Amino acid sequence: MKLDLAAMRPVNVQRAREGFKCYDNQPLTYWTTALAGEVGELCNMIKKMQRVERGGLDGGSSYTAKDISKEMLKEEIGGIAIYLDLLASLLDIDLEEAIMDTFNSKSEKYGFPQFLETSTPGDSIQL
Repeated sequence: MKLDLAAMRPVNVQRAREGFKCYDNQPLTYWTTALAGEVGELCNMIKKMQRVERGGLDGGSSYTAKDISKEMLKEEIGGIAIYLDLLASLLDIDLEEAIMDTFNSKSEKYGFPQFLETSTPGDSIQL
């Protein structure tokens, strides 16, 4: 199954509005903090895993490195994408376009041959 970011956006916004009762009634800092929180949780898990891999203590707050599963990491990464989409929506930014434009501009800047397909006719497509 492939994710269509454009199709996800209205469902994501609707769930935030109707389910969580927050979307356009929160300041942008709410969404940047939520995004930073998800990234921080992922970073903390990886920190614990690498500390133990290098002989450090497997301790911590509510879980230890041995408790961390791929599913836990996947959940944090998914949360990052969900919050990022909501933030982009509030800023009226097409997330797919932002990702593709940034990826392609960096490839062009550094002379890399990898480019993402774009939907604009005439754009070069190299995969």
